[in-house]
Amino acid sequence: MRKLPYFDPEWSMAEDTGTLESRLSVIADRYVGANPPAAFRVRAVSTEQFKQTSDGSWKIDLASVSGAGTDGYSIVGGMLMSGLEKTVTIGISCFSPTELYLNGGLLFRSTFTDEINQELWHSIDAELKPGRNTITMICRRTAAGFGCQLSLPQTAVLSPLRGRQGQAGWVWSDLLETKPVWGNGTAEGPDWDSAEADRIHWNPDAEKETIGAATPQQRIFPEEEGYCIAWCKLRTGAGGDDAYSLVIESFGYNKVYLGGKLQLVCEAGTHAIAVPPCCSMDLTVISRCGGTAYGAVVQIKGCELLPPGKINGTDESWVYAGCFGSEAEAEREGLFNLLTMPGGKRWLLDRKNMCLRTFFEGSYSDKHWVSQGGSAFGRWDYPLGVTLFGLLRTAVSLGKEELKSYVEHHIKTCVTLYESAVFDKELNGAPAYDQNLVRLECLDDCGSMGLAMLESYKLDPDEGYLEIAGRIREFIVHKLTKLEDGTFYRPAAGPHGTATIWADDLYMSTPFLRCLYDITGDTEALELAARQFLKFSSYLFLPESGVFSHVYDLDRKCATGIPWGRGNGWVLFSLAYFLDGLTEELENYNELMKLFLTLSGSYRRLQGGNGLWHQVLTDPSSYEEASCTAMFTYAFCKGVKNGWYGEEAFLYREATEKGFKGLTEYCIDKDGSVYGVCKGSGFSFTKEYYRDELFWVVNDNHGIGIVLLAGNELLDLENSR
Repeated sequence: MRKLPYFDPEWSMAEDTGTLESRLSVIADRYVGANPPAAFRVRAVSTEQFKQTSDGSWKIDLASVSGAGTDGYSIVGGMLMSGLEKTVTIGISCFSPTELYLNGGLLFRSTFTDEINQELWHSIDAELKPGRNTITMICRRTAAGFGCQLSLPQTAVLSPLRGRQGQAGWVWSDLLETKPVWGNGTAEGPDWDSAEADRIHWNPDAEKETIGAATPQQRIFPEEEGYCIAWCKLRTGAGGDDAYSLVIESFGYNKVYLGGKLQLVCEAGTHAIAVPPCCSMDLTVISRCGGTAYGAVVQIKGCELLPPGKINGTDESWVYAGCFGSEAEAEREGLFNLLTMPGGKRWLLDRKNMCLRTFFEGSYSDKHWVSQGGSAFGRWDYPLGVTLFGLLRTAVSLGKEELKSYVEHHIKTCVTLYESAVFDKELNGAPAYDQNLVRLECLDDCGSMGLAMLESYKLDPDEGYLEIAGRIREFIVHKLTKLEDGTFYRPAAGPHGTATIWADDLYMSTPFLRCLYDITGDTEALELAARQFLKFSSYLFLPESGVFSHVYDLDRKCATGIPWGRGNGWVLFSLAYFLDGLTEELENYNELMKLFLTLSGSYRRLQGGNGLWHQVLTDPSSYEEASCTAMFTYAFCKGVKNGWYGEEAFLYREATEKGFKGLTEYCIDKDGSVYGVCKGSGFSFTKEYYRDELFWVVNDNHGIGIVLLAGNELLDLENSR
C-alpha cells in the first residue's frame, strides 16, 4: 500500500500563500468544476422493453416475446458508453444456452450446468473501452427457457443499431432457425455496423403508425377517455407580422396555448392563430379524448416546430401525455418537465409503443467506489450527502451564493425527480435515477443525503424537502430493522451473510434525526438518536484502546476488534454534531458527553506525528488517512468551541491545527484535489484487510465534504478567539 508522500510536496496546498478561506474555496470550486449539472438525458425507448429486477439486473426473457418452443435462436444487443477505459463486473445467469460478447469478443459461453441450474450466477471482470461498447447475447431456445439475466454497471443500455442512435434499450432479432454467423464466419461476435445486421428484422418495432386514425391523439390514446397533452416548441424568424401562423384542424374539444397563454378554445373545425415573429415558445394542445373523433392536427406557416427539450433517439417534435381525469389535472402547474413523469404517466411519441425515459448518465462508482468519470450532480447516495453538507457549509461561511445555489440545485433535482423515480420503478422494475432513495432498504440510502437536504432547508425552506424527510423518518423510526433492545443493525445479506452493527450507521442516522428535531421539534426522533450512541457503544467500544471496533458480528456475538479510522471518525463526528447546541435537559446528556470526552482523549493520543490519523488507528504501519483525520478535526473544533474540554481545551486546539495542517501538507494539492481517502469498505476480523486491501483514492466523495466541514469548523474556531 502506497504511503506518504501521496504527491510531490512541492504541489501541496500548504506551499501556497492562501488563507484558510481561500483554500476552502479552491477545494469546493474544484468539486463543482468536476461535477457540472448535466448528468441527465432524456431518451426515446420502447414500452415493450425487457424489465429490470429490483437489484437493477436485466431479465432478458425471450420466451415472453418469441413464445415457447424447443429450438431456434435470437440475437440480443445493447451498447454501453464509457468515459474512460475501466474494469467492470458483468454478471449473468442463463435460462437457456447463451453466448455473451463484449465488443465482438467472446466473454462467456454457458454449459449444460447452467441449463440445468438456472439460478447459477457468473461474475466476469470485463474491460470497457472509452466510447461505445457493444454487448451481444446469442441465445438458443429450449423447452426449459429462452434468454438470460444480466447484471451490468449502473449506466443506460443504448441501442447498438445505426438507425436507432441515441435510443435506449435492448434490440432483439426475430426467431432464427439456425445460429447466426457474422462477418467472416469466425467465432467473433456480431458486427453491428455490418450489412448482416441491416438485413435482420430487429425488435421492438418503432415504426410510425399513420393508418386508421386522423390525429396523433387517436393513435396514441385509442380507447381512453379524459384529457391528453400535446407539447412542442414553436420558433419563428424575423419576418413580418403576417409571415407566421398556425392552422388547427380540430376533431373535437381542444385548447391551444402559446407560451403558457391561452390562444384558442374550439370544437371541431379549422382555426387559424397568428404567431409573432422572433419568438421561441412552448406550444401546447389540451384535447378531450373519447368518442369517434378527437384531437387535433397542427399545420404551420413559416414556423418551425421543435421538441420541447433535448431528446435523444428520435426526430419527433411533439410529445404527448395522458389521459388525465380532468382538464384541470392536465393543465396543472409543474406538469411540463421532460425529466419527470407527469402525474405518473409517461411522455409518449407518435411512434409505435415509443415513450421517453429519463436516465442518470453521470458518474457511478465501480466496485471499489472510485469515481469513473462523469458528473455526480443529481445523484443520491451517502458519500454525496456529506459532500453536499460540506459544500453548503462552505457557501455560508464564505458568502459564496453561487456555491449555495449549486448545492440547492442538486438537492432540489433529487427531490423533484423522486415521485417520477417511484413511477419509473413501478413501470420498469428499477428506476433509471435516484435509485437509493427509491430503494430505501438501509440507512445508507437515506440518512446522509437526508441531513444535507435538511441543512439546505434551514437556509431555503421547501415543503417538498419535509415530505421526503417524513418518508425517511418513517423508515428509520418504524421500518428499519432493530434488535430487541432497539439498536439499529444490518440483517444478513443473502444465505451466507451475517447480521452486523456498523459504526458507520451512527452517521447515517443520528445527525439526520437531530436536524429533524431542530426543524420540527420531533423529540421522538431526538431521543431515538441519543439512545443509539449508547447502544452502539455497548457493542463496539474497545476498553483496551478506548476506541470503537468497526463492526459487531451478531451471529458470532463478538466485535471484529479492528479500529478502522473512518468508522471511528463517523462516531465522533456524529456525536459532536448531535451534542452541539443541546442542553442537559436531554435525559442521557451526561452519558453522551462522557462518551464524547472518553473517545476524544483516546483519538487525540493516537494522532500521528504528521498531524494525520492512520487507516487502522492503532497500527502506525497502516497509511495515513484523510477522511478520519478531517472528522476528528471537526469534532475537536466543536468540543473546543463549546467548552466541552475544560482545562484541556488547549491540547485539542493544538490537535485541530495540527490535523488540518497535516491535510494541507500531505493530502490536499494546490488545485484542491484530496488524496489519501479510503475507498468504501466491507468489514473483516483482520487488520490486514483495512491496512492492505482498502486502498486510498483521490477525490472520493467519502473525503471531500468532511475536509470542507473540518476546515469550516477550524475557521469558526479561529474567528471566535
